[in-house]
Amino acid sequence: MLTGRQGWVGPGLLVAAGIGIWSTGNWVFFILVGRLLGPRDYGLVAAVLSGCLVLYVLCSALQPTLAASNRGDPPDAIFALALRITAIATVVVMAIGVAVVLILGITTTGFPTAVMLGAVTVLSGIAVFPLTLGQLQGERRFGAYALGFITVGIARPLAFLALWAVGVRVLAPILGTSVSWILGSIVVIVLARKALRAPPIDRTSHQWHAFRRSIVPNSAGVTAIAVLTNADVITAKLVLSGREAGYFAAASAISQGLFLVPQVFTTLVLPRLASQRARGQSSARLIAAGVGVSLAAGTVFVVLATPLGRQLMRVTYGPAFRSAGDLLPYYGAAMTCMGCTIILLYHQLGRHDFRYSWCLLCIAGVQVAALALFARSPYAIITVDLICALGAIAAHEVVTRRDQERVIDGLRLSAVLVGRRARPDPPSEPNSG
Repeated sequence: MLTGRQGWVGPGLLVAAGIGIWSTGNWVFFILVGRLLGPRDYGLVAAVLSGCLVLYVLCSALQPTLAASNRGDPPDAIFALALRITAIATVVVMAIGVAVVLILGITTTGFPTAVMLGAVTVLSGIAVFPLTLGQLQGERRFGAYALGFITVGIARPLAFLALWAVGVRVLAPILGTSVSWILGSIVVIVLARKALRAPPIDRTSHQWHAFRRSIVPNSAGVTAIAVLTNADVITAKLVLSGREAGYFAAASAISQGLFLVPQVFTTLVLPRLASQRARGQSSARLIAAGVGVSLAAGTVFVVLATPLGRQLMRVTYGPAFRSAGDLLPYYGAAMTCMGCTIILLYHQLGRHDFRYSWCLLCIAGVQVAALALFARSPYAIITVDLICALGAIAAHEVVTRRDQERVIDGLRLSAVLVGRRARPDPPSEPNSG
């Protein structure tokens, strides 16, 4: 159970507010892009941004790796060195990206050079931002953590509108995304500046080596999540008509709002899972609670989207996207299960158990293959999503069965505790003296 001087409510409200504003900003951003570009161009932009999101989620492995590296003390010594290396690597990768795009632009007829150069600029903040969030999360400074998300959430639609106003048009969503990540990175670095003054860590230390060893399996897990939650939009752009791909992308943007619950939950519990593991305590009850809350939120969404889906799409994206509302109930069910998978992954990352990361990567590969073979309609694409999500949940229960860290173990423990509390205390025997 999550306990301690901060408890649940205060940090939970801060993180929920931050991620909620961030998610709302993203919804507003995609709604504005959809309304201004229309279904056909919106499908193209959504596919490009989904590719950028996959790269961001890959880099976001730095956040849980750093946050989970603490055992009660903030990971200050790691952060200074990790930030320096990340910044240098970002510059090198961007330079290589620009060179590759320019070469392809010269040698390939019809290559969208301007669009891809715009996509390269998004790389500027996608690694520094999550790494610094991991420092703030490890410090349990959830207010500062939330402010980073708020900055990106507000800046993204505003930057898009400003660029659209000066005539940038199709590039505006991509460059607006880049501006928001850069601004967010600056804000969180300023908030975490105290950690930069910590004595530099010895590169031969056990703590640094443990941090480095965790990056690859963490990256495998979060990359799998990125593929599982974004490959469908990219597939839709490749196999559906331009208009249908736009409908699908709009339904995806609305349905993925269900990820707010697992995002808030994992942010709160990740730094504490590592300390629980160090004390030999089980976290099964905690994870069962997170999965239960996510399923409850998803159920409410599906029930409401069944009669109101078309009206929701008309109000948000406009009358041109009204038909996308028919996808919302089924898509919402699939994304609810994907949200549970996110909770289960971060549960294992916080425990420094990386077996589930590799399982998810294999499932993501199966998803890509299944999409290539069977994705011929929106409902077929969503069916692949749902089957893979259910398979990922089942895989977690198999992988953790010997550790008694399964969701079902948490439910069993909770039932036992509830039974004990409901059982009345035996009457005390009267004093015979």
